[in-house]
Amino acid sequence: MMKKTLVLVVDRDDDFGVKGRVETPVIGVEGCSVAATALGIADPEDSDINALYAAINIYKEILAEGNTEVEVALIGGNEKVGHRSDAAIVDELEVVLKDVSPDRVILVGDGAEDEYVYPIISSRIPIDSVRKVYVKQAPGLEGTVYIVSKILEDPAKRRRFLAPLGLVIVAIALLFMIQPFMSYMGDGSSLSGITTPMVVFLIGAVILLYGYNTSEWLEQWRIKWVARIKSGSVTVTFVLIALLFVLAGLIFGYLSLKELYIPSLFQGFLWFVSNSLWLMIFAILIYQVGDLVDMYISTKRIKLSFIVGSINLVAIGLITTGALDLVLAYFDMGIMNNAVFAMEIIAGIALAFISALLQRHMKDIIEASESAKDADADAA
Repeated sequence: MMKKTLVLVVDRDDDFGVKGRVETPVIGVEGCSVAATALGIADPEDSDINALYAAINIYKEILAEGNTEVEVALIGGNEKVGHRSDAAIVDELEVVLKDVSPDRVILVGDGAEDEYVYPIISSRIPIDSVRKVYVKQAPGLEGTVYIVSKILEDPAKRRRFLAPLGLVIVAIALLFMIQPFMSYMGDGSSLSGITTPMVVFLIGAVILLYGYNTSEWLEQWRIKWVARIKSGSVTVTFVLIALLFVLAGLIFGYLSLKELYIPSLFQGFLWFVSNSLWLMIFAILIYQVGDLVDMYISTKRIKLSFIVGSINLVAIGLITTGALDLVLAYFDMGIMNNAVFAMEIIAGIALAFISALLQRHMKDIIEASESAKDADADAA
């Protein structure tokens, strides 16, 4: 009996779906040709096009040899690369394997995601060969500049390459900033040694923010809040109240620094946080209440996760307060009562435990509801 070979292209970040509006999985040379054309028109410079054309070329070569059955297919993942895209790949792969029933697979890709895709495919069917397709570029400096500029234009590639680079630069800068900063806190020496690491830190922060496309996120955030203001959303009122609490917390924390002599910057920071912490926590709670009210007005539903989140927030506040009071007591600042420290920390841990139980209970309710819906669907 003649064995059947599947020539498979995996588009992990679903460029074919997002850019070319292609419904995956695509099985057959005609469908794959249409998919390649669709993505080619939408984004002629995407390397996934070449991978699919290479798969079609391999399909035709094997078909011309005539000693084995062959089929070509395209499967896609998800725009949010990670567990979602891998789950989508598994689902579409199962569909293709059920439809084609191949004995082996030739995996074709552009090399960018092979290390992630290979184990997913090989766990379900033997992979005979892996073909990496590299797009020819103009040689020399001009070609390099062109490639780099295209990477900078693609948000997904920026997250993949620039964000880790920015994170490394920030981490290295922080390592060089620790020693001068600790010396300054200890004996009040000059911070001149921190200038160069600070510049490097700022450069790394800019790269990091650009890698995560922060400007676009801020623009979306601005558009959302302008729309809320124009629609008269109650959230805006609660946000203004929350901002007043934040301002009050900052002022109260600053004024508390004038109440007693503080020998070091570190102790001053602890005292400031200790005195402004709960006003900040109340600000967050007020913002969440506004979000909850707005959702209830719009959908007539109450977000139960708000209760869990609020309990967690108060629990974190109590534990943090206990820890801060304990450290401040060590420096002979604030209250000197071990029973109070213990009560704050124990109360915070108890609330965190209650929050975990509520979260588990909510999860069980959701799973039971989904199971009931699936049972009803099967019965229908």
